Amino acid sequence: MQSILKPITNLFTMIFQAIHGFVASLDIFGVGAGYVITIFLLTLLVRLILLPLNIKQTRSQQKMQEIQPEIAKLQKKYKNNPEKAQQEMMKLYKENNVNPMSGCLPLLIQMPILFALYYVFYGLTELQGVSFLWLGDLWAPDRTFILPILSAATTYLSSLLMTKFTQSQAGGAPGGMNMNTMNIVMAGMMGVMSIQFPSMLVLYWVIGNLIQMVQTYFIVVLPSRKRAKEKEQYKDIK
Repeated sequence: MQSILKPITNLFTMIFQAIHGFVASLDIFGVGAGYVITIFLLTLLVRLILLPLNIKQTRSQQKMQEIQPEIAKLQKKYKNNPEKAQQEMMKLYKENNVNPMSGCLPLLIQMPILFALYYVFYGLTELQGVSFLWLGDLWAPDRTFILPILSAATTYLSSLLMTKFTQSQAGGAPGGMNMNTMNIVMAGMMGVMSIQFPSMLVLYWVIGNLIQMVQTYFIVVLPSRKRAKEKEQYKDIK
């Protein structure tokens, strides 16, 4: 895998070193804080690059939730003919300009980036012994398990925030239980993986989740509340 990810790894190594060089030149942060700020800026850059995909994912999820009642009707109508049900659902997706797989795209792109950064941080041997707050070594896993817990918690909360508001816009569409289960499984996986990952990599993931929550607030939550308010005003007029 390392050879496959080598171009991405080399790119992020150069970006990381450039950002850290700038942060270090300011000469206002300690060594550990300088590296953590570098991670924050790198994460922010990655999230900005992925922002168009995240917006597309959000819109796709919203549309999927909106047509869930129609999907349920088709599944019930053609329960004895799965092939026909699949054909009708594909037709429904096409009519509503929905790609059921588009919601996975940002995650599929993020995972190679995550593993590329794994190799980037493991290559930064100068980080050995560099501390920050409770982390005695940014290059090593967090043996206090605080970061793995934060990784799992922020992964779940980030997914929950998105799921909650996309479903609320569709009036509590079915499938919420499955989505919640997926959110829990994903959070658990990230928590377990974070036990073995370098602290710097887990910091990247946690910071990324926090930025994702801010993005979700502005892309999903605020528009959702605005639409709900407009609906209430429309009802009052009627």
